[in-house]
Amino acid sequence: MYERALASLPGANTRTQVHVAPFPLYAERGNGARVQLLDGVEVDDFLLNYSASALGHRHPEVTAAIHRGIDAGGPFGLSVPDEVQLAEHMRRRFAGVELVRFTNSGSEATLQAVRAARAFSGRSRIAKAEGGYHGSHDLVDIGITRFGASPGEAVAETPGIASEVVAGVSVFPYNDLDGALAVLEPQAQRLAGVLIEVFLNSAGVIPARPEFLRGIADWCKTRGVLLILDEVASWRTGYRGAAAEHLGLTPDLICLGKALGGGLPIGALGGRAEVMAVFDPRERIVVRHAGTFNGHPVAMAAGVAVLEALGREAIERMNDQGRRLAEGARGIGGERELPLTATHFGGIGRLHVAHEPPDSARAAIAQPRGPRIDLYRALLERGVLVSPDCRFATCTATTDEQVERFLAALEEAAAEVLCTPQTREVT
Repeated sequence: MYERALASLPGANTRTQVHVAPFPLYAERGNGARVQLLDGVEVDDFLLNYSASALGHRHPEVTAAIHRGIDAGGPFGLSVPDEVQLAEHMRRRFAGVELVRFTNSGSEATLQAVRAARAFSGRSRIAKAEGGYHGSHDLVDIGITRFGASPGEAVAETPGIASEVVAGVSVFPYNDLDGALAVLEPQAQRLAGVLIEVFLNSAGVIPARPEFLRGIADWCKTRGVLLILDEVASWRTGYRGAAAEHLGLTPDLICLGKALGGGLPIGALGGRAEVMAVFDPRERIVVRHAGTFNGHPVAMAAGVAVLEALGREAIERMNDQGRRLAEGARGIGGERELPLTATHFGGIGRLHVAHEPPDSARAAIAQPRGPRIDLYRALLERGVLVSPDCRFATCTATTDEQVERFLAALEEAAAEVLCTPQTREVT
């Protein structure tokens, strides 16, 4: 299949992070927290589409909602009742959400959040944390952690972004409040918003120190800068959203996605009514938010089913399983004196080839990639699927037996690939 794909897709790929040498895996079907690969091998799924499949695969209520949406026909180029119902659910559930706009991805949600912040404030500059991943559009794919950038130097994290765009973004250190404020304060009068995650997801599942995130929120409030929380990944770790549930924070704008669609493409932007009013088409000046598939009836129906199924008890159980996996990994590393540890936030985590868990993107990126890829492969050979960078997640279908199998496989895999120094780099 990989050889076939090479003829039609650049690098046989349409999603950068799923590529891994010598060829990517192809899934054939999934059920619950198990996936059958194209070659017939079945594995315990702790990848779960990078945490997006919080209800596992083929969840009965979500599947039924999808069928109802399909049977209704569409999309129509018209609004649908499920769009209203899902927005009502979100207003009741998520702290700070007074009005909602739907998109087709988390990337689109952060794009519209930046646009709304600029329109509302009349300011042009945006700030983001070092190592923060907020999707695939120019204004957020900027950092200081890659391509040899010096501390405090903002650079494009991918080719194809204009230098003029980079110049309009401030990047501040994560988990370093004094360092962050030193970057933000001189820009205060020009900043429309600060875009930040509750934990650095792509950079290593590195949780924010509570005092750091609260300090950023307090600074934003005193300086009239909008606090934009990217909870595209993290919302599934707290019933009212991760920041509200675990830190007591209410943002001005919140970006949601991933698990919200129950496996379908979806994103959402919610927040204060006066800020979200920039999208109101009844106003004289309105921020354009078009999209042929915004509010897709099938995705809206699935979203309603997801929020109804993902209650407090289910979230607490996923979070507890994530904690057990991370603590188990740290225990294996400590007992065997191996460079193995883990970070996690609720039911989302990552294995690290290091003796101490990183607290910044720079520390995570400094870890050798070769042993981590070897660990991914060794786990796969033992029937456990994580991401190639060793991220893992739990879902409502994850069983305690699967957690135990994961840890047993990890103990064997770590002993096999981490006992001797390895410096080989893997593309």
